[in-house]
Amino acid sequence: METKTVKISAELYEALDFCRDRNSDSAWESRSTIIRKLLARYDDTCQLIHENGSYWFVINGRKRSFPELSHTTENVRITQGLHDRLNEAKIHPDETINTVLQRLLFSYYGNKLVYRINIKSSNNKDSQDLIFFMHEVLLTEPKFNNALFVEVVNVENYPEIKSRYEKSTLPLSILYDFEDHEVWRMEGKHDLYEVRRKLESFIDSLEEFID
Repeated sequence: METKTVKISAELYEALDFCRDRNSDSAWESRSTIIRKLLARYDDTCQLIHENGSYWFVINGRKRSFPELSHTTENVRITQGLHDRLNEAKIHPDETINTVLQRLLFSYYGNKLVYRINIKSSNNKDSQDLIFFMHEVLLTEPKFNNALFVEVVNVENYPEIKSRYEKSTLPLSILYDFEDHEVWRMEGKHDLYEVRRKLESFIDSLEEFID
């Protein structure tokens, strides 16, 4: 099978990693497989527009600024067929593969806040309590389910993430806004009432943007 190596920004390279389904056997799927999955899930809710000299992503009517990416790149080997599909997915003559991937990622997350739970072991009781609370309590309520994208990351599997949080007490949960900026974090044993209160306050403040 013919393959091709593409250079993508370091930020997108890492972002693709968070799209792995860590609750299944596909937890170690390649980035090529992840890109194929994002293409399959893309539903045209995210568009690229040019307005007043700037490019914007529009998701379900909400504009998001074009992210600044570093010049650091990583190589990803994909099939020629997948490369062709990425080029076919371009919706503007100036769009690059990086832009297409960013659009696929925006579509994947939609207008949801990302709540990422970094853990050291799934056997840790504090981590278990927090994950259970999120999945079995909060996400059963429409208000939270419609507004939050919850990710669980075992830092032991990712050396670069582990080194980043080596001085933090795990579990470490971080809430990111629509622009991928950190807006709140809690570490160690979580006060679940406080978690609910904080998340709800952020959702309420951004309610007009959440579908």
